Amino acid sequence: MVAIVDTMITTADTDSERREMQALFDENFSDIAADAVPMVASDDLYAPLVVRCIDDATGVLIGGALTCRAQLAAAAIHAERSGLSLGGYSRLRDKHSELDLMCVALGYRGRGIGGQMIEFMEGRLRERGVRVWFGNATEDLDVDRLRAFYTRHGFVVLDEGQPLPPLLGQTWTPPNTAPTAMYFYKVLQPVAS
Repeated sequence: MVAIVDTMITTADTDSERREMQALFDENFSDIAADAVPMVASDDLYAPLVVRCIDDATGVLIGGALTCRAQLAAAAIHAERSGLSLGGYSRLRDKHSELDLMCVALGYRGRGIGGQMIEFMEGRLRERGVRVWFGNATEDLDVDRLRAFYTRHGFVVLDEGQPLPPLLGQTWTPPNTAPTAMYFYKVLQPVAS
């Protein structure tokens, strides 16, 4: 029997909290860029939602996630600031989010913590007006487990090799992107007024 863990899920809103999240991702993934978690000064470009999950009993950080604007949208916004245009991506800057990183510490997996983080993030994204949420899993991860996880949480999970379809009228996979094991996405319903 797996013990239930009481958790507190919050956002990482300071550079210090985000460095802590970067360290968590560094511990759990082998190929994370040293600046994968954007610092607060970059929030206007990436619109990140950085989530921390803390074990209430111990105060230990046991999980985290990062969802933010897709690379193409961030590049379009940056280009727009320089007087250039990269198509319709910048007009969708607040209508999408890409789930970039998510992990639960090894000793805490299988207890519903990932689902709690998904539920928390989805609520926050809906409040922001995000209409589509998507991501991918690479081949070095436990793809079968992730496929089941994202399906269970309402995402459309695509077959291996199947590209992410146009969402909100745009293609979100940058050219020359390394192949992924799977893409997943979810259309979010607006918050009722």
